[in-house]
Amino acid sequence: MGEYFLIKTGGRNEMIDIKMIKDPKTLKPLTSDLGWEIFKNLSKPECPMDLAKKLGVHEQKIYYYINKFRKFGMIKEVRFEQRHGTTARYYQVSDYAFALKLENAPKKKVEFISPIYTSLLEPFIKNNEINFTIIVGSPDPHGPFKARASDSTCAIDLALFLGSFTKSHGLPNYKLDTEVREKDLKNNLILVGGPIANMITKKINNNLPIYIDIKKDRDIVSKISNRVYTEDECGIIDIIENPWNKNKKIIVLAGKRFSGTRACVLAFIKNLEKIMEGNKFNRKIIARVIKGYDMNGDGIIDSVEIIE
Repeated sequence: MGEYFLIKTGGRNEMIDIKMIKDPKTLKPLTSDLGWEIFKNLSKPECPMDLAKKLGVHEQKIYYYINKFRKFGMIKEVRFEQRHGTTARYYQVSDYAFALKLENAPKKKVEFISPIYTSLLEPFIKNNEINFTIIVGSPDPHGPFKARASDSTCAIDLALFLGSFTKSHGLPNYKLDTEVREKDLKNNLILVGGPIANMITKKINNNLPIYIDIKKDRDIVSKISNRVYTEDECGIIDIIENPWNKNKKIIVLAGKRFSGTRACVLAFIKNLEKIMEGNKFNRKIIARVIKGYDMNGDGIIDSVEIIE
């Protein structure tokens, strides 16, 4: 993760990317009034010839600072064009904020929304707002298998994780699969639980890159690697285009058994960046096979491995 300024303004937190400066001399060109004025104008692409006219100074002075800024990597050339038989080059700042830090600077623990995770979670989280519906299986006997879903307990951990990146307060943000209607299917969806207990997962199961074969003891089958996974502690994480609305997406977190679903939720929470790298046999497809482990022997999955 990069380094940021955290700006607290009342009830709102904002972040700005910063570049840490090791040598204070790097900032010397900004200490003059003209240098600072030129640098501010380079917050958007500018040509030195145009900037000289804009600021009413000789073009040579503009180039003096341009060369200083380039030397310290403070600006970059973004484009060029031919103008009156010469090449007009356009420059823009590389970084919008700088900081100097002493090695023994005291640190203060703060809670903030990770810009990396929020970008990975798009479009399910948009502008720090909830943009999805979690669907879990009903705890009552339902569907062709008369199954009672127990995966909703996993969804609690998932919801707590996702909620840490939002400031939404709208309720409810979940539905039981038996409550889902056609209009609900057109949203961004997060499906927790396999096709035996979650009927919405069942609807799309066969179209998933990695799916659960309900005809063969719920074996996990990968269309990507042609491998089959039979352990009860295995599960799948698929992210696909929503077949009911091409502008939305669906995340599926489903295990062969409850332990596999728990492993998937744990992997999603602890290894989101790794999950989003895509399947190791085809990085363009976000579909992973997860295996859970009970490391302390208390009967609860507490560790995971991404095995595909």
